[in-house]
Amino acid sequence: MDCKDLPGTPDFARYALDHRITRTEIQGQALRLCWDDGRESLHHALWLRENSCDPDTVHPQSRELAIDPCAIPQDIRPLTAEVEPCGALRLTWTQDQPVSRFHPGWLYAHAWFGEGPDAPAQTLWRADGLAGPPTFDGPAALNDPKSFLAWLRALQDYGIARLEGLPAEEGLLEKLVTRIGPVRESNFGRSYSLFVKPDPDSNAFTNAALLQHMDMPTRECPHGLQFFFCRDNTVVGGEGLFVDGYRIAEDLRQEEPHVFAALSEIVWTFNNRARNSDYRAEGPIFKLDAGGQIREVRFTPWLRAPLKAPLAIQERAYMAVRRLIARSCEAAYQLVVTYRPGDLVAFDNRRILHGRRAYEAGGGRRHIEGIYADRDDLYARIRVLSRDLEGDSLP
Repeated sequence: MDCKDLPGTPDFARYALDHRITRTEIQGQALRLCWDDGRESLHHALWLRENSCDPDTVHPQSRELAIDPCAIPQDIRPLTAEVEPCGALRLTWTQDQPVSRFHPGWLYAHAWFGEGPDAPAQTLWRADGLAGPPTFDGPAALNDPKSFLAWLRALQDYGIARLEGLPAEEGLLEKLVTRIGPVRESNFGRSYSLFVKPDPDSNAFTNAALLQHMDMPTRECPHGLQFFFCRDNTVVGGEGLFVDGYRIAEDLRQEEPHVFAALSEIVWTFNNRARNSDYRAEGPIFKLDAGGQIREVRFTPWLRAPLKAPLAIQERAYMAVRRLIARSCEAAYQLVVTYRPGDLVAFDNRRILHGRRAYEAGGGRRHIEGIYADRDDLYARIRVLSRDLEGDSLP
């Protein structure tokens, strides 16, 4: 294909030219496209017309829709459909609409071939098959965008990734996190340090062991990413415990489907117990998408409000929660992480459940700094860095 003759696309992504359109067929308001790999796709006239990349429809700078969708005639139909020598699709329309041209790579990437919605690539894991969090050189990630991208991809894939050997500098954690996206504040402030408070407003600010949990289940949309930066640690104990909530969910789906169903159907209320704040949110412990895939784990044992439900549902709910806790405490699932000075552990707060072993508060120094961000910033940064650094094209 002659790339210089191809039309633009209604976004800034790059699209591979791996597939050609071999045949077109107009079917009323639909257009059938046959591809050189044997696949076929159907596209509604309104779908095609809204995504036409002419400058009157899509703004050439912002690449956003520039017209009122209702200004497109509802009964619009394609009149002709042809494939240009460069591979582009050229359409003429009824209702005196302007000619539309489409990049074949864009069309293929956005065609529906019977699969579910796109989701980030992910590897589900148990601790008995993973020696430790995927680990990268911290200074290299700070200074080399490709190393930084490799760390982000591991974080997306495994839900947890570590940098090591970072300098214990004030402000370094926030500097690194804002390279991904904005910091998301919480009732603990813009950032926080884990230490024993004389009057703690969370179990985190004690030296007690913590069961596996996620942070902020009390929010309508819990914080997506969490970062722990160890600037100093000489205490005995306090190791981090991490489990893949998605792996546990899938194992329950296969091995204890009645437990999986209870955890994905029964709605709990989560509320914090602080004197000066009162956040509350509702949701099932396992949130599934329209295709039944696990997309979020909302669970903190000590932040569940009493369940208001009939007796039969109470029993079903509490038995399921006990099975989830029991699974998360099994050694086969628990990744044990020792916090070493210079280590930064990042994890997906809505996938990875984290806890810790108790530690001796008076037996040394322990300075672990925490901060939150969101998952969509991670995914966006990976896409932008991928196309900028590697010229990645979507299939």
